Amino acid sequence: MTLPGLYLVGAPKAGTTSVASWLAEHPAVFWSTPKEPYYWATDYPGMREHYGFDSRARYERLFSSSEALDATVRGEGSTTYLYSKAAVPAIVQEVPDATFVVCLRNPVDMIVSYHRTQLVALNEDEPDFGLAWRRSLLGGLPWTQPLDPKLVDYPLVGRLGDAMAELLQRVPRDRVHVIWFEDLVHAPDRTWDALTHFVGIGSNPRPAFEAKNPSEKAFRFGPVRRLTHRPPAALQSPMRRLRQWSRTTSMPGVAVAKRSLWRQAPRPRANPEIRREVAMHLRPDVERLSDLLDRDLGHWTALAAQVPRTVEW
Repeated sequence: MTLPGLYLVGAPKAGTTSVASWLAEHPAVFWSTPKEPYYWATDYPGMREHYGFDSRARYERLFSSSEALDATVRGEGSTTYLYSKAAVPAIVQEVPDATFVVCLRNPVDMIVSYHRTQLVALNEDEPDFGLAWRRSLLGGLPWTQPLDPKLVDYPLVGRLGDAMAELLQRVPRDRVHVIWFEDLVHAPDRTWDALTHFVGIGSNPRPAFEAKNPSEKAFRFGPVRRLTHRPPAALQSPMRRLRQWSRTTSMPGVAVAKRSLWRQAPRPRANPEIRREVAMHLRPDVERLSDLLDRDLGHWTALAAQVPRTVEW
């Protein structure tokens, strides 16, 4: 069987790219390239088609190399799986002993940062997070066409308690490992030890614990970004193949060329009024998550109106 046994299912902007990168450095682990194939989330068909892994054959090829087959652990990390109604049931049906890792973060900080990623992905066209949040509360969508409306449903993305409750209804608790963003930032060594113990690999060699994919970039050339990610109908098929190739190739120079398309941007922020509004809306869900995982999360709501000073990953 070439299917992975380890799934890093979310949440977005909660350190998943860093965790995946650290695991990928371990000699016992093979991690998919790209990190997020989105294959199992069949209820996000636009994402699967856009990124090119909407067939079982393409997905399995990610894990069919000799390096993958020789690895002790094979994994992938698609953050849509945490919210998908289809992904986890399909995974456990095909891989009954699959294990799951979830990264969790104060949802106010998380969705402010996540909103930036949707702008970059061209799923969102409202640069003001507060306006996008209030539009989403009313069930509205951006003028642009997102790959899936659920991607810009910010209250849905922020309800980590609901998402975790559904996950734990489908997967035994001992096969789910939770990583808290605060611990990832402030105690990476301890977090790594707990993660490797759960995965069943040695804690050495230890990664450098560098943050990956921080929320500090924006595309440099809007027309190029739209051509490659929202092409006209006649170019959709070749651009889809180009995107898939660029996400999977290790050809020298490609990474450098891709980096040249980005510029550094200030990290996203929301004003205290909006932060309080979001925190109050999500407070019942935070309390549900606190009860579910037996962890005091009262500080999430208490600090929600403050501008965060922690590292934004």
